[in-house]
Amino acid sequence: TPHSERVRTFQNDTKEAEELVVYKPDTSFYKGDSPNQIIDEAETLKRTVAYAKKTLSKKSCDFLGDEEKMTAMAYDVIRSEFGGTKPEVLADDFQFLFPVVGPLTKEQFLDAFGKFKVRDAFPTSSPNYWNFRVDPLEPNRIWFLARGKYEHLGVLQFGPKGIKPTGKKISLPPQVFSMSFDEEGKCYKLTGGYNVDRTVGDTKGLGGMFGIVTALGEKIPFAEGKPWKRSLLWEALALRLPQIIMDWTNTAKPTKSSKQL
Repeated sequence: TPHSERVRTFQNDTKEAEELVVYKPDTSFYKGDSPNQIIDEAETLKRTVAYAKKTLSKKSCDFLGDEEKMTAMAYDVIRSEFGGTKPEVLADDFQFLFPVVGPLTKEQFLDAFGKFKVRDAFPTSSPNYWNFRVDPLEPNRIWFLARGKYEHLGVLQFGPKGIKPTGKKISLPPQVFSMSFDEEGKCYKLTGGYNVDRTVGDTKGLGGMFGIVTALGEKIPFAEGKPWKRSLLWEALALRLPQIIMDWTNTAKPTKSSKQL
């Protein structure tokens, strides 16, 4: 079962929880009577940290909501090749959760990630991680983005025979990642590979390893690893049906000549 939030704040159904989110004034919709839409991150974070500290140990309070400390913790996980060279940065109950793959346990993840030999296949490349920001609504979690560029210079151990060096330079789409930390300061959940613009890059809209493999010209044999494609039913419902209804409505409207009759 995938890990859910361990630090719950505004989701709780209490009067105190309802008052945790602070909004920026004058951010309601221009038309109509609506609540403000944009939160004040700094003020909200102060409240959610104070609220969370009531249920957590003092040790976890050292980093909770502290963007500088949590960014350094995330850097440590990344520099250890996500625990490959320093497994102790990952919690014993760690889970890897990407759009299709996962949840994988710590042992399963380290085994699978190590077998790909990503650094051997792309020795000069970087995922280009950036924009590390603490979640003001879940203050033990930090989000960040990646928009990498890779040059395929070594064997990528994917599939039964691996993918031999192609020399291809590939750009990946912007992807969202997150790390959640437990009370010991260890990463217990890593999410990522979530593509936020499928029009960008050479991966045909895919993120993670599936995107890299697709950009190298390889095909993944199952539907979840293939580029998104409209199904006939979706095309009928989302594209054709509205047009049919519009045409039918226009046809059913009385014309000037029919009114005269």
